[in-house]
Amino acid sequence: MKRNEHLQPLSRQHHNGLLAALLVNKGLKKAAGKQVIADFVLHVWNRDIRQHFALEEEVLLPALQHTTLEPALTAQLLEEHQAIRALVAQLESGNFSSETLSAFAGLLEKHIRFEERTYFPRAEAVLTQKELEAIGAALGEEPDWNCMHYPVKFWE
Repeated sequence: MKRNEHLQPLSRQHHNGLLAALLVNKGLKKAAGKQVIADFVLHVWNRDIRQHFALEEEVLLPALQHTTLEPALTAQLLEEHQAIRALVAQLESGNFSSETLSAFAGLLEKHIRFEERTYFPRAEAVLTQKELEAIGAALGEEPDWNCMHYPVKFWE
């Protein structure tokens, strides 16, 4: 199903998140240094994912509060955001393992797939065109960056 044009910026950011998860897993399979991979994750987090979560939480979720969207779906979205933030905090602390990196990549991929396959289609079904347009306007300009531009190609 094609994503509503006003939610497409979030979907394009999801593509970058899926790519980041793939690169983390490739780096782990190649036995790249865990600190090198963690540095990449933190860079992607600070450059992209943190802002993406904020846009979802501050723009999309408030628009859905008055709709018939199942509260359990929003609860899942927020729980997964919190779990990802907890993994990032572990990486920031320096107290992490390769399993932490793998967990981050796995949860990020699972979360994005949930949003794209379940959450966004349901949101599109309950939001009016006017509400979708307001969301699109609030999302603003998309960053012109993707994680393949990261200077250390640990996944190669």
